Amino acid sequence: MESITYHEPSLSNFDLYTFGEGKGPELIITAGIHGVEQTAIYTAYQFIDYFNQHPPKGTVKIIPIVNKPAYFNRSRVSPYDQVDLNRIFPGKTSGTQTEQLAHKVWEVTRNADYIIDLHCCGEHGSTYVMSLYSEYDHQYTLARKLGIENVVHTGGARGQLFLEACHEGQQAMLIEMKGGQPDGVVDLPSAGSTFKKLKDLFRYTGNIPSKERVEDKYVQFHHKMTTMKSNRHAFFRPYMSAGMHCKKGDILGMLNNEKVQAPFDGYIAAINRPRYCFSGERMVRISENNM
Repeated sequence: MESITYHEPSLSNFDLYTFGEGKGPELIITAGIHGVEQTAIYTAYQFIDYFNQHPPKGTVKIIPIVNKPAYFNRSRVSPYDQVDLNRIFPGKTSGTQTEQLAHKVWEVTRNADYIIDLHCCGEHGSTYVMSLYSEYDHQYTLARKLGIENVVHTGGARGQLFLEACHEGQQAMLIEMKGGQPDGVVDLPSAGSTFKKLKDLFRYTGNIPSKERVEDKYVQFHHKMTTMKSNRHAFFRPYMSAGMHCKKGDILGMLNNEKVQAPFDGYIAAINRPRYCFSGERMVRISENNM
């Protein structure tokens, strides 16, 4: 029997880049847990280039494309088993292909002091931090050193890499960036801004050498996300944009001739572009301000 290879790379592996001599904190950056989320992947590769030219203190490990089957399929989940990788950590040694992938990534990240998991929330979205700040004080510190302006409390779905790592005593955060869906769009402004802010965070963690103290930035903390859905087949026309803040009663858009109004003061994490919505489809994702 002869095995013929017609395309590289293998879809049953992931690439792990390691920088530094190991004397200091260990930081891991992951991206591409959802394969279509390419702003995240692009940002991870920017850090590979950066640390190739600027060796870090401690150890920095980067997995730029965790989920290669999903990446090459331009999809959120693997075509092998249709399992959402970010809902099954720590995975299983003898489960489906995606469950085994989760287990191997979990093993690689066990010694990390810090885990930064990069994601995307679509071209209709904005850049924000997903956080577990109600349970862990270090989530406040990381968010303020990073400086991405909006921090949304996670809905708490188990099996997320950052959430399970927090429960294991590690300092972890998830960053949602604009882009990704549909079709693997890279939003360059979001990637550039996030790259710059993460470098500041890595000065705080000690992985990027710096003589200057990293100051806290002002960020706004928000409650869990609320999804506003269409109650019928109708045309949705947005009046506001993702990333904006709104007051209770503000008109977010129109569903045919009916106003879609903000239910509270909050942050618009994502809002659909003009389109016909079917009953039950999402129009707006909004998070109430945490006073």
